[in-house]
Amino acid sequence: MSRATPRKARHTRQPSNRIPAVSDYESDAAVMQPAYEAPPLRSNTELNLSVLQRYLPSITNILSIAANAVIYTFSHTTHEWDKTGVEGTMFVCALSPPPEDPGQRARCCVFFLNRRGLENIIVDLNSVSHAVLDGELIIFKLEGQWGEEEKIMGVWIHNDRDDTRDVNWAVIEENWRNSRSAGAAEPVQAEAGPAMQAVGRTLTLNELFGRSNGGN
Repeated sequence: MSRATPRKARHTRQPSNRIPAVSDYESDAAVMQPAYEAPPLRSNTELNLSVLQRYLPSITNILSIAANAVIYTFSHTTHEWDKTGVEGTMFVCALSPPPEDPGQRARCCVFFLNRRGLENIIVDLNSVSHAVLDGELIIFKLEGQWGEEEKIMGVWIHNDRDDTRDVNWAVIEENWRNSRSAGAAEPVQAEAGPAMQAVGRTLTLNELFGRSNGGN
């Protein structure tokens, strides 16, 4: 007698208790949530501050920002402005006083975070002998940083808002005066020259920097 041909096994249904339950997203998320809490989100100012402190740890606060600034230098030979290749975000920053300063006087700098290269520019406002807003340029006359010759730097700020340049200049001017008053042997109010009389009019470079160009 021949054996019966074995039949193929029919599909067996799984009992209802073996069918995976429909996922509840909120419940699953609660189970999968790590035991630690995520760090709180930081503001743009806090993020910018942490970046700047990597370059200059003495920065304590950001006082104002210009999203796009371009640095020029003035040539004493050609009497023209030359681009330096430094362009990026400008930060006006408060600095902690150096440990060797017994008076612990506040300081301020202008930090240019260069997006076109690796070289950033930091200007300590206490090293600026003159500062003025001349048309579209904020002009600094720097002392004692590039050898014996004083350097003239011009900063062009893109007005992404109508008052961007004026607001940044107001912060720079106030802190520059405070820095010079605190750091110089004589208070800044005693300094003579056109940089102190620049309110309400545009100055030529000969007027502002005539002494460095050989003028009287």
